[in-house]
Amino acid sequence: MVPAPAQSAFSDFVLLLLSAAPKLGLPIDAVLRDAALPPGALRQRGLPISLSAARQIWSSAEKMSGNPLLGLHAAEQLEVGSLDLLDYLTRSSSSFGAALDRVIRFAPLVANAGVLSLQVTGRRAHFRHVSPDGVPAVADFIVSLMVLRTRAFSGEHIRPLAVRFRHRRERVAGEYERVFDARVEFDAPYDELVFDRDLLELPFHSAEPRLCEILEDCAAARLQALGKAASGALAPAAAAAAPSSFVVDVRQALQLCIAQGNPNVDRVAEHLGVSSRTLQRQLREQGTSHRALLTEARTELANSYLASSNPTRRALAAGLGYTSTRSVSRALRRR
Repeated sequence: MVPAPAQSAFSDFVLLLLSAAPKLGLPIDAVLRDAALPPGALRQRGLPISLSAARQIWSSAEKMSGNPLLGLHAAEQLEVGSLDLLDYLTRSSSSFGAALDRVIRFAPLVANAGVLSLQVTGRRAHFRHVSPDGVPAVADFIVSLMVLRTRAFSGEHIRPLAVRFRHRRERVAGEYERVFDARVEFDAPYDELVFDRDLLELPFHSAEPRLCEILEDCAAARLQALGKAASGALAPAAAAAAPSSFVVDVRQALQLCIAQGNPNVDRVAEHLGVSSRTLQRQLREQGTSHRALLTEARTELANSYLASSNPTRRALAAGLGYTSTRSVSRALRRR
């Protein structure tokens, strides 16, 4: 696992709006001014920007457009290639499952503000987006784009078994159901697509295996460079106090496993490709433990959930990877 900068974003995350703005009637220059950015500030790909600025731009765009379904409609209007490397890498993948895997791995090239994961349980597959402080328009955009791109690259009109969003419904669900052709729920613990696991094998007619290999190498190199840049940006004193790369990897794996509903030590070790004994030994050498890092991760998530909404105990338990509401109640009493 290659560590990527935590809570980061790039101009590509906002250029998506620039691409869709003409068809949506979006006053993009006014949106940028509202975020205290000059009109030409985001017309180049790959420029690092603050996550708060990126979220402010999406929130302002939703407000100024007067369209509470901006993310949904932006995904419909976005041309293939607007996501640059991630778009072409997805399109050249052999199947829906392979494309999902690459989206999850390389999404930090666009933004690293939430956690994407895929969990298969029985006959169902769950694609999840967990971002407690996220913008509703961004959640709409990510989830709907996965369905729309899969339809475009496979030539099949796929229908999810269920679609769930963490945010509250602004209007009747009819427009969401038009896009997804499926039942849509709101006020969920996280954003989620549920579909039959057989869809993971759905072939893409746009697949180009050799091109996909080349693009994947390029994406991996970029991700590696981002990790090195983030590490190199630390001042010497901060670098000395920074956690080891292994601890960073464990924290990232914990986020994924929490999103998948099972953050126990065996599952985290499996994500990292090591034995649970090796995982525990290396963490001891770093002066920490799986339990300590799990508690830390859950505390951060709980604080984010409780600060941005008032979730039920059941929703909070699901979002934090607990198996029961009793467990989450005990954890909250210890906060």
